[in-house]
Amino acid sequence: MTTSAAPKAMTLTSLVAQDKWVEFDDAWSELIGSKGPTDELFAALRIAAEKKRIPRCIPQVRLHVEALDDQGRHEEAARLLGFVVSTGASAGELAPLLLEQAQKTWGAEPWFAKYAEIAGLVAGLSDARKPWSAFERLLGFGQGRLVYHPGGWGTGEVTELHADTLEISVRFANGRRDRFPLAAASDIFDPLAEDDLRAQHFRDADALKKKLRDDPLDVLKSVVVRHGGKASVAGIKNALCQVGVDGSAWTAWWRKARKLAENSEWFKVTGVATRGDVALLRTAVDPATDLRRELEGYATLEALLAQVRNQLLAKPDERLRNVMFEVIEKRAGQTGTRDPLSIRLSAWMLLRDEREEPPAALLEHARAVAAQPAPQDPNLPPPLWKLFQSIPGAKEQERAVLLLQDLFGDAWPEEALKNLHHAAPGMVRALVDALAAKGRRAELGALYRELLARPLRAPETLIALARLGEAGKLQGELPPAPQRAVALLALATNLYVARDSRGDTVAARTKGKLTELLTKGKEPLLARLLATAEPATIESIQRTIQRGVDEEIEAIVAEFVVAVPATGARGGAPHFWENERTWTTKKGLEKRAQEFKHLREVKIPANQDAIGRAAAMGDLSENAEWEAAIEEQRTLTSRAMAMETELRSVELIENAILLEGVVSPGTHVRYREAKSGAEHEITILGPWDMDQGEQVVSYRAPLAQGLLGRRAGDRVVVNLPGGDLDVEVVEIRAHHLD
Repeated sequence: MTTSAAPKAMTLTSLVAQDKWVEFDDAWSELIGSKGPTDELFAALRIAAEKKRIPRCIPQVRLHVEALDDQGRHEEAARLLGFVVSTGASAGELAPLLLEQAQKTWGAEPWFAKYAEIAGLVAGLSDARKPWSAFERLLGFGQGRLVYHPGGWGTGEVTELHADTLEISVRFANGRRDRFPLAAASDIFDPLAEDDLRAQHFRDADALKKKLRDDPLDVLKSVVVRHGGKASVAGIKNALCQVGVDGSAWTAWWRKARKLAENSEWFKVTGVATRGDVALLRTAVDPATDLRRELEGYATLEALLAQVRNQLLAKPDERLRNVMFEVIEKRAGQTGTRDPLSIRLSAWMLLRDEREEPPAALLEHARAVAAQPAPQDPNLPPPLWKLFQSIPGAKEQERAVLLLQDLFGDAWPEEALKNLHHAAPGMVRALVDALAAKGRRAELGALYRELLARPLRAPETLIALARLGEAGKLQGELPPAPQRAVALLALATNLYVARDSRGDTVAARTKGKLTELLTKGKEPLLARLLATAEPATIESIQRTIQRGVDEEIEAIVAEFVVAVPATGARGGAPHFWENERTWTTKKGLEKRAQEFKHLREVKIPANQDAIGRAAAMGDLSENAEWEAAIEEQRTLTSRAMAMETELRSVELIENAILLEGVVSPGTHVRYREAKSGAEHEITILGPWDMDQGEQVVSYRAPLAQGLLGRRAGDRVVVNLPGGDLDVEVVEIRAHHLD
């Protein structure tokens, strides 16, 4: 870091920040006697104003103004008085002195009288705060001063002040010139200080470009000062964008500037690289000490870990990284805290990853858990593997593979193979790959065959093994391809149904991994597995996935379903609607569910009230109201039980894979009567869909039953209550369901 990048040694500001007022007065008196510049004094007085301590500074202000007046430094005297007055301290008492110094400074200018009149900076002031603020803003529009037009014209220079008409002429960076009334300009433009980046860019763009490259911390300081001592990343980015630093140039500059600021004793950087703040400190603070104090102040280990992970994204230097992990290790090893074991495990695994060796506390705890007896039920994980499962976060679970190796040394593969089906989801793939690299492909192949027979036992493990097994990287003969497809699709359906379980994010991630494995690539794995499947297997798979699968899987299966030969070549496999379940549309299901809800929450309670009223009437043996209410109760209860059973056995027509050109629920059918030649059209849906159009027929109705499974051109005799009807199927098309 260059010397110019850091703020000056701010003695006065440090004294005010630390409330060392006697030392501050002495240092101020020394400044007055030395006739030194007042820049640092203004910075110190800003802090004093924040602390509400300006009134105690008034005597020193008067002494300093007298000295400046004797030295002919009237503008510094006027601005010092103006700053103190603007804080509200002795605004009336100091007003005459302020007006006097303003006249000595600018009184000879042709515009002064009008400026003073516009601002209200005139004799007899009782409060000079607003007049001085207005006057000081007008000073920003003097000849040679720079202004910024936020509406798109950018930075410009006041080339001329027309005192007679109170107008200014402005030349912009793009060469455009214009003339503005001073009153309007005061509202439109922002006066710029010479150290503002926009001003520096206007004066010498090449010099600023060099400064951005060679001294990014000084540039950052300019932006932070402009924002009052603290700027957000968004504010810094906007400031750089205004001088042409954006896109990849901004990213490179900000990466360098942030790194320097993090290691500077004069800056405090918080948040992550894209969201956070940069503050200019009043007193120098060692970044590592400040970071340690900040991290040790977090109430929970979980909050501490979140903050450290955010800061690690910015890639801090080694010294700051060491502080972070020292604090984490100390906190994770403390006993008697309210931090749960799972969070301490997460902290230890982060340390394991950083230092490439396990923390002593982690090894001690893991060995104690590993020594505990395993449960008698083999379906339950041993204590150590249950510990792995309790580690939060997929990345932390993946690091558990290294911990397993730390604990068992060269014998870790045997421990892993014995308990692979108990592995935490995040560690499965890394563990399988590590075992394959160790030459244990035969054992992995045997486990793959075992899990194909029980696909729901260990989903993550099955997927990891399938990735290697279907790529020919495991040893041993596998079951036939269609059989593997059936097993993997059974798992896919199970994961799809589980995806909506509250908080089951693991099932959702596992489902995504399986879908990607089965469907991605030029020749998807699922298509290769189904290539030799018999029609009966395809239709069996069709029924399996009717519970639901991802669209990518459904699309591949549909291609094979369409290729299945027509009815008669199906090997006797039933159609999807040929079961005891009720097929309906989403609308029909919602309607039936509402009917059930109304029955349970309105009709049955009303009946119970009726029974109570009838019982209150006395003798029940001759109570007609009682008998009627009891009979209604039997009817309602029976109906409720039947409806509840129905709703537990429902399939949605929207989820069914329709055989192309085959009459089925979800199709629109046009048929012709053989005798009369009359044509009719019907839409075949579920028994609860009758209100979705005049042509809707339940697939359980006699007419639909006679047509189901038929194709266009088929002639069939339909058995209806009024007699047989000879018809020919003319057209079949899928019905659009909302």
